[in-house]
Amino acid sequence: MEENETHTSISLPTRLWKVFLSPGEVFESIKSEPSWFGVLAVGAVLIGLSILLVPAEIWVQTMREQAAQQGRELPAFMASAGPAFRLVSVISAVVFWFIWAFILAGLVTFVFSFLFGGEGRYSHYLSVVSHSLFIGAVGAVLLVPLKIVQADPSLTLNVGTFLPFLQEGYAFRVLKLLDLFGLWGYAVMALGVTKIDPRRGMGLALSFFWGFAVVFALVFGVFGG
Repeated sequence: MEENETHTSISLPTRLWKVFLSPGEVFESIKSEPSWFGVLAVGAVLIGLSILLVPAEIWVQTMREQAAQQGRELPAFMASAGPAFRLVSVISAVVFWFIWAFILAGLVTFVFSFLFGGEGRYSHYLSVVSHSLFIGAVGAVLLVPLKIVQADPSLTLNVGTFLPFLQEGYAFRVLKLLDLFGLWGYAVMALGVTKIDPRRGMGLALSFFWGFAVVFALVFGVFGG
């Protein structure tokens, strides 16, 4: 009886704030009772809000600047398409939010359960990924005021933010892809892996997730310029 009481379930609202302050406790409860849809859905709502809260005129200006960089003018009909473009962006972001969680959970399951022979199931790691990604969703909402001030809906808080003296180029693009909220989320994922399978050390798990983030940035940094 005492062992069953050790891993009591935690309500969704409690898990949402404890993933910031006490993620280990959240993942201990997930080990006995995987739960992912609620937190993933709330994260999707926040991602949608982070896009909707940016005024339509900023989206139009962004499209106009992108057209100018390509040496062309923004078509007249697109100048009034800010709200529609923003809505499409919301839908795309929400759909990708769920797809990315499923893919990342599959990758984590493959590495830590199949390759390393771990104890976790896909539902365990999907729960870990969903709770960890929630950190980035909150970060996206917190950055909305700065996006509005800078008139840049794609603005992020990243490693490159603190190295403004670097010239534009591949290295700087890579650093800009290392989002700080994302790195925080990956660190929490690593902790989640160690809670699901205590045989995995934090060093190994963190090296995998941060290494994944760096490789991702190195690959997609090629296409940024």
